Amino acid sequence: MSQLKKLFLVFIAFTLFQWMVKCNSPEKSNSESLTTTKNCHCNDLIYDDLYNHFYIDNRTLPYSGSCYEKYKSGKIKLTKEFLNGKLHGDMIRYREDSSKISLVEFEDNFIEGRALFYDIKGNDSVVQYFKRGKLVSKGHQ
Repeated sequence: MSQLKKLFLVFIAFTLFQWMVKCNSPEKSNSESLTTTKNCHCNDLIYDDLYNHFYIDNRTLPYSGSCYEKYKSGKIKLTKEFLNGKLHGDMIRYREDSSKISLVEFEDNFIEGRALFYDIKGNDSVVQYFKRGKLVSKGHQ
């Protein structure tokens, strides 16, 4: 087998290996205490009640990144964003036709800001505002 073919096969094997373990092989970010992983299934995350943090494997490295859940059809059902082991950013729920059901903003595991609920046509139908997890106002569009 030629050297070029061997190199190509090693490259393909390495690429497949990286793709298969991307959820379980965290990358160090700028801060030593953080783990950044993209596109993991939400069921892969571990929630620690005592410390109020989410982890991917090692409970000493809080999870930063996003996770998803899918319908049986393969379409995205839910996405969540995390920072330093806490829900931080948007949590978006989707219908199976990929239209949004809701968008809820989080900060440090609390609903913070808007919670939008969409009608079947994709229009905002209910908007609620939260501060540290407590509802402060709501309205209908």
